[in-house]
Amino acid sequence: MFGITQGSGYLLSPRVVLTARHLVNENVRTTVVVPGGRGLVLCRILWAGSAQEGDAALLIADENLVTAEAARAFQSNRFGRVGGIAPLLDCYALGYPQVQRYGGQKLDTEQFLGTIKPGSGSVRGEYVLEGTGTPPAVRNDGDSPWAGMSGAPVFAHGRLIGVVTKDSAGWQHGRLNAVPLFKLFSGTTFADVYRVNFGKSMHFTLVRQTPHHSAEFEDRYRAYIAETFGELSIFGLDFSRSEHAQWPLDSAYLSLELVHGHGEGGEGEASERGRVETALRDRRRVLLRGAAGSGKTTLVQWLAVNAARDSFGGSLAHLAGHIPVVLPLRTLVRGAALPAPAEFLSAAGHPLSPPEGWMDEVLTEGRGLLLVDGVDEMPEADRARTKEWLLKLLAAYPRTAVVVTTRPTAVDDGWLNRKEFTEFQLLPMNHGDVTAFVRRWHHAARSVTSRASERAELEAYEAQLFSTLPRKQDLARLATNPLMCAMICALHRDRRGFLPDSRMKLYGAALTMLLVRRDHERAIGEPEGLTVSEEGQQKILQEIAYWMIRNGIVEAEQKDVIALVSRILPAMPQVAAPEDAPRVFRFLLHRSGVLRAPTAGTVDFIHRTFLDYLGARAAVEAQDINMIAAHAHEPQWEDIVWMAVGHARDTERAALLKQLVAKGDEVPESSHDIKVRIHLLAAASLEHATSLDPRVRAEVEQRAAALIPPTNSDEAEWLSYVGPLVLDLLPGPEGLSDDEATAVVTTARMIGGDHALHLLGTYAEHQAHDIRAELAHAWQSFEARAFAELVLSRTDVTDVRIFVHTAEQLAALHLVGAVPEVSFFGDLSPEEMASATGAVGAGRVDVVDNERLKNLRALGDRATLLTYLNLVACHEVDDYSGLAQLGLSQLRLHGLRFSHTLSGLDALTNLRTLTLGTTSSSSETGILALPASLPPLPSITQLRLVPRIERDTDAGRLRELFPNLRVLFLNLEVDERADVTVDLSALTWVPEIRLRNPGRTVRIKGDHLLSIRHESEQAPS
Repeated sequence: MFGITQGSGYLLSPRVVLTARHLVNENVRTTVVVPGGRGLVLCRILWAGSAQEGDAALLIADENLVTAEAARAFQSNRFGRVGGIAPLLDCYALGYPQVQRYGGQKLDTEQFLGTIKPGSGSVRGEYVLEGTGTPPAVRNDGDSPWAGMSGAPVFAHGRLIGVVTKDSAGWQHGRLNAVPLFKLFSGTTFADVYRVNFGKSMHFTLVRQTPHHSAEFEDRYRAYIAETFGELSIFGLDFSRSEHAQWPLDSAYLSLELVHGHGEGGEGEASERGRVETALRDRRRVLLRGAAGSGKTTLVQWLAVNAARDSFGGSLAHLAGHIPVVLPLRTLVRGAALPAPAEFLSAAGHPLSPPEGWMDEVLTEGRGLLLVDGVDEMPEADRARTKEWLLKLLAAYPRTAVVVTTRPTAVDDGWLNRKEFTEFQLLPMNHGDVTAFVRRWHHAARSVTSRASERAELEAYEAQLFSTLPRKQDLARLATNPLMCAMICALHRDRRGFLPDSRMKLYGAALTMLLVRRDHERAIGEPEGLTVSEEGQQKILQEIAYWMIRNGIVEAEQKDVIALVSRILPAMPQVAAPEDAPRVFRFLLHRSGVLRAPTAGTVDFIHRTFLDYLGARAAVEAQDINMIAAHAHEPQWEDIVWMAVGHARDTERAALLKQLVAKGDEVPESSHDIKVRIHLLAAASLEHATSLDPRVRAEVEQRAAALIPPTNSDEAEWLSYVGPLVLDLLPGPEGLSDDEATAVVTTARMIGGDHALHLLGTYAEHQAHDIRAELAHAWQSFEARAFAELVLSRTDVTDVRIFVHTAEQLAALHLVGAVPEVSFFGDLSPEEMASATGAVGAGRVDVVDNERLKNLRALGDRATLLTYLNLVACHEVDDYSGLAQLGLSQLRLHGLRFSHTLSGLDALTNLRTLTLGTTSSSSETGILALPASLPPLPSITQLRLVPRIERDTDAGRLRELFPNLRVLFLNLEVDERADVTVDLSALTWVPEIRLRNPGRTVRIKGDHLLSIRHESEQAPS
């Protein structure tokens, strides 16, 4: 390429060229020629890196640089990034250096062979490529013989990893420096430009000096995981063709909300409640709880695919480069013992065989991401050994990242606290989530039909469903998780707008739709040579389900299920003879839509909900009421119990509920939580009792009433399972303790609906802080405007934070009145946030996970009372000068990348307290991972740093940046795989230092010279 001077480049596409920034300038004509291409073609600058971002540029030509034939044959790019510090052999750069010119200065290519030395140039954030041959002679004119190689691509193991920038000085022309491609992508606008022009992100493979067969296997394994888990099964989309049920994960995945802990969080926890990408920020060990159908397994898929593609960035950048290992416990439990690392892939049913020692190497180096799915799907007796297995794994491989999923009550709070797991709970879908899901489901349904009339019909159904949900509270109460929302969408379409009004009817209708309409719509005849009626299918399926429940499994060997079917068939001669059991099983597996084969030799139900529903019916038909009641205290039987109440006839239902009451009565007070659970499970089951002996109903309600008012959040959650009928039993605030009143509000919030809304209105003027905070938290469970008018407008929120998650809440915020503290979540309109902040006079504001926020001028113009601002994962903000006119005294910035632009921050002359949290380390020592663009801030007297430390560092530059600092809080975050020294000896000039040390992997140097107070908890900001 020819710009300011001649250089080299790499074709990313027929029109886009990657080169070095110092070769181009907006004022200089730039042309590019490709050997065998279309000659010199004029190019313009698409993107040029700054000094901090890196010496690289993207050029785009007005026409293809290659012939039409070459453009059609263009291959996808393969990108890599170097891992570890072991030298990487057999690397090369390919360009057009001066030393290769011939015959009157004609250009020719040179392949510069060498070794990437990751330990060299790491402070500057550069790659060093050291040549393996004899360096060229020095030129007479003093210029480098490598002039012209700038912009040349650098390859390692067949992947593009960087761009040559210069001939390393002092090495006698034996080295070339390069800017890493991953650095460009992870910290600058380069990534956005690439996505816009290529329609996708760059996916990087970790390149290491491992045996060649290991590197090859990792590539194959990553590709396999990305493909295997890259699609979601969407309920109700597979009527015309089975492949329509699968939908790309990128399009179908809906990021749901998490809250820290087993409860619901509380006031003041803005950064501990949020979408998955924010809540899991910098977390390496997570226990995730969620109800049936809440999206736990889908989240595991999403984590696996992003890890396989190496596409984590931003808040999840700490997981970049990890190898995902999906371990479904329902599959692993079939073995005599839980697997050792070398057996992970085979035990989980993956067909790839890794090289010997590969998994041990991955986990030892801290590159593994274990995704352990479904603790609740283990028999209760096996959960203790599962825990010990996991604890031993982490003792042997302490640098491993782990996510474990379970249903809420399957394990105790703090189940994995010994290994520093953080617990999160998946929250029910709010109104905005339901709206987004319904839109995506109908969009997916329209995309798989070719008839215009059907697409128009689907549009009408979508509009009708949006109108129906707010009006039918019983239906809206069901639409709280992805599975139930998908069922509602599918049944609404199937039944032409008429929907069941209860959970049991919804499940029954969904089964009928799967068993009957599915094959009819797909025009399938009798490929297995037999036809089985809906009643026949349900009978066999429920016997399979009940057998699995009795044996404590959710995944079975196909041969065992075939044997079971052969024992069932003698009683069903109209279906087939016992010897035809394999054919009947194949029919159910391929035609029912209810069974699936996770591996070649196993079978399970498409969702645990259908297993429980069918199994409960079989138990009732077998008159096993005693067995159901005997297991009522076990979390995995909870859904089976209330479903059995729904399936049972009057006498059976009465007998089961009487046994539940008696079983609860017999539990000693020392196990009060079990007593409460059993009695409330009985009460929750009343919702599904079509008819019931009034005396039995009275007994059940009497036990429930004895538990009212609830006294804590656990009791509130259990009461909410009872449903709307409990609302009539919940008292107003008079005569209740603050704990009881708070728990009543929590119960009503979880139940939702108009009745709950009016009950919460009676608590609106309560003065207790916890009650007012819970009322504020309840907003997202109700229609935004109605709740703001009936409840929040009468609630004193002077010392309570208001959480705003949706555009509807944002529009209604002004109805609340004065709101001193408000937290905004998600991509809300910056202008509308600013106007709302000003309207309610907020002085303290959090903005979390907002990619639309680019500058802060709107806040500066309208939020005139703002004194405190906390930005979490707002990666697009690049100008802070708009806040200069405010009296802002405190600013917190979390999720900063090292290359984050902090333009205008020095204009905030009133700022006294600053918090900086970084997600990536700097490439320069001495600045504690602070962003490179941070200007001197003489107004700051109190500084809190939450830096991510990845290498030895010191604090030498702090005095230059914060000359008037009086108090320094250091909350060091270090990757467990790192072993670093932090030298604080240069901080003798700071009067007060408070340090929170992350653990054994960090050594603090120079602390004996300082006035340091060590803190075990997070220091205040």
